[in-house]
Amino acid sequence: MSINWQEFERPTGGDYNRWKPETEGDQINGIITAIRVATMPDGNKYPSLTIDVQGDKYEVLVSQTQLLRLVAEKKPNVGDTINIIFTSVEKLSGNKTLKHFEVTVTKGKPISTDDLI
Repeated sequence: MSINWQEFERPTGGDYNRWKPETEGDQINGIITAIRVATMPDGNKYPSLTIDVQGDKYEVLVSQTQLLRLVAEKKPNVGDTINIIFTSVEKLSGNKTLKHFEVTVTKGKPISTDDLI
């Protein structure tokens, strides 16, 4: 089986950090500069957002169940401002958990790569 490594590559042109919420209250707020599809080794595909937060670029893999649902409802585009807050963890049966989020999207003007330089 062959893996398409290009789908895992980070966008070029800068340093990227991965935003991974761990503590309730963790949040990210910035302008979406890229949206791509990330394919996991098991074949599942998730959106990956590149978010510019005051000049620092973060990659947000939208794979958590509730986060994916909320982001899909908002249908953000490149140029929109997104705010994601990790609000709580719900304990489920079978020693599983469900992370809860709040997501707001403010529509912005579409940006081109020229705007990022």
